[in-house]
Amino acid sequence: MNLTRLEHHQHPRPPHQELRQKTVFDSGVRSIGQVANLYVDEDMELRFLDVCTSGFLGFGTKHRLVPVEAIEEESPGAVTLKVDQQAVDGAPTLSNPHVGPDEELQRAAREHYGQGAVL
Repeated sequence: MNLTRLEHHQHPRPPHQELRQKTVFDSGVRSIGQVANLYVDEDMELRFLDVCTSGFLGFGTKHRLVPVEAIEEESPGAVTLKVDQQAVDGAPTLSNPHVGPDEELQRAAREHYGQGAVL
């Protein structure tokens, strides 16, 4: 599926809120990163989040692709996932978070999180 990165003035289709810059918590309610980008399909349906994680003192920043199905809850200022930090740490990374992920990366991310193909 062809996905596009939302520009900062664009917003995903409801029921999703503006999620960029929100803190991301894992299923154990540990802070694991921040939402950096949103990727939508041609109907502006949110499909993936770019969760930016960093290592010690901010070094080793990585952009992890997380399917929208992994979101447990959206609240003001935070996104809680259904998965733990290890699942996110093992997720496929985006080499260029400024463009939408290709189909191979989308498939790898869905398989990593135990999601089937989306038509």
